Amino acid sequence: MTRPSRGRHPDPERALLEAGRRLFARRGYEAVSIDEIAAEAGLAKGLLYYYFTGKRALYREIVRAAGDALADRTAPDPALPAGERTAAVLDAVIAWAKEYGESTRLLLAQHTGADPELRAIIQAARDRQAEMMLEGLRQTGAELGKPPLPETPVLRHAVHGWIAFVEAVLTQWLEKPDISEDRLRELLLRAAGGALSAARRTSA
Repeated sequence: MTRPSRGRHPDPERALLEAGRRLFARRGYEAVSIDEIAAEAGLAKGLLYYYFTGKRALYREIVRAAGDALADRTAPDPALPAGERTAAVLDAVIAWAKEYGESTRLLLAQHTGADPELRAIIQAARDRQAEMMLEGLRQTGAELGKPPLPETPVLRHAVHGWIAFVEAVLTQWLEKPDISEDRLRELLLRAAGGALSAARRTSA
C-alpha cells in the first residue's frame, strides 16, 4: 500500500484526531461527517481512511486519548499536602471535562451502543480511576498516620459508586452549567467524604 502524501502536515494522524475532537466536542458524533473532519484538519478525506478504518474508529481513538488524559491529569500530586489532593484532583477532572466536551460525555455516559471495543475503553478508564483513588487513600492515610481502610468489597463498591456519582453530576453540569466550578468541586468533595464514611461504618 502506498503511503498517502502528508502534504504540509508533519503529523496528519494527530491533526485528524484533534480535528475530530474539536468537531465532536462542539456538535456531537452523529452530526459530524468524515468530509468535515478532513476539512477541519486541512487534509484529504483519503488520509482519514489511511490512518483509521472510518469515523467510528477515529472516535474510539479520541475517547481512548480522553481517558488517557484523564488518568495523566488526575494522578495525585505527592508535593501537595495530603488534605488538598482530592480537591486538586477534582479541579483537574472539571478542567478535563470542559476541554474534551463530547468525548467527556461519552466517557461519562452509558450510551455506547453495540460497540464492545468502545465499552471496553470506557470501562478501562473507570477501573483505572478507581485504582488511582484506592492508592491515593492508602498513601494519604499512611502520611496522616491513620489506620488504613480495609480494602474490602464494601470499599471498592463505595469508590466505584462515588465515581459513578461524579460521572452523573459532570454529565448534568456539562449540559446545564448553572453552578460555579467551586460549588461543583465542593459537592463532589463532600460526596467523596460521605461515600468513605459509609464504607467505614458498613465495614465496622
